[in-house]
Amino acid sequence: MAEIGAKAQGYAIDVEHIMSKVFECNRFDVGGIVNSDYIRRNWQSAITATCTYVYANTNSTKRKEVERFLDEKSLYLNMSLEELLSFDESTKSDGIIEITIGYENGEKAVAELLKEFNALCSD
Repeated sequence: MAEIGAKAQGYAIDVEHIMSKVFECNRFDVGGIVNSDYIRRNWQSAITATCTYVYANTNSTKRKEVERFLDEKSLYLNMSLEELLSFDESTKSDGIIEITIGYENGEKAVAELLKEFNALCSD
């Protein structure tokens, strides 16, 4: 489990760097949400806040991309980073419910999501 936590923190740092570029700020700015510790616990709100800013400051084409991204990635954003990274395969069961993600495993899902998030936040 410690390995998943370390990976989650690394990905949260990646999100922090993307957010720092978007908001042109330093760590801990924007009410403290540009912070990997916050992002690790609340990555949905951090990514959504960043997408909202991008949406408000761009053209209609990019706005559609933001809407598509948030719509298509909602399953993954609704999970914590640790939960998503715990998928060793595309399907995981807790004994009652089986969840299937659209990637080979959770790490590939997070990596692809962040790649798309970064592209969305770049000019």
